[in-house]
Amino acid sequence: MDLKIIGAGDAFGSEGNLNTCFHLQHEHLQILIDCGATSLVGLKKNQIEPAEIDYILISHLHGDHFGGLPFFLLDLLRKNRKKTLTIIGPKGIEENTLALLELLYPGLQAYLDLSLIIFKTYQAHEELETEFFKLQAFPVVHSEESLPHGLKLFIDDKIIAFSGDTEWTDNLIELSKAADLFICECNFFEKRGKGHLNYKTILQHQEALECKHILLSHLGEEALNHLDLMTIPVAKDGMEITI
Repeated sequence: MDLKIIGAGDAFGSEGNLNTCFHLQHEHLQILIDCGATSLVGLKKNQIEPAEIDYILISHLHGDHFGGLPFFLLDLLRKNRKKTLTIIGPKGIEENTLALLELLYPGLQAYLDLSLIIFKTYQAHEELETEFFKLQAFPVVHSEESLPHGLKLFIDDKIIAFSGDTEWTDNLIELSKAADLFICECNFFEKRGKGHLNYKTILQHQEALECKHILLSHLGEEALNHLDLMTIPVAKDGMEITI
């Protein structure tokens, strides 16, 4: 199973990094974890065909995490996609995605075959089961209006966990437990900001995170300026990881 970092940046594109988007290739199944506003550009840059994506998992309703969906759907229309796309997110994922699509491309919905787009909503702590994997969502501490969750993906004998955007919460312990890879946001190095983690806090709790590997993501300028002091691996746009 191969993971490609399409975008590992924050909302501000610090140092030119793209918004959050991870591409998972598993045999004949392709999954996106988050689809920030720059995701379509990132996929094309990495020669990944959007029309071949089967599932998109959304951690929360902020533009740098789900704002790429209208552009993604626009591209599918151009490619005349014929297979089902399943988008899984928090409550309101369908209404918000279609409202954003209408705002950015008025009238486009009339041309989409919505029978080929399935929206599913996860519930906190409950396992959502699909034909190919299980997904468990954990509430995290970020903007409440964005309905933030960490996501835990169980696929075959592998577990991939993603914190989404969050301050420290003990839910991250259960989220990361037994994960082969835990992708953890690290917006700051030592600065404290509402709704986000810093590197010092992650180090403080690292022993409690019972996962095999941690990969830091969503770094802002202050964190990027301290890369030489970080001992935990940091995600970079274009990085490839075999899980």
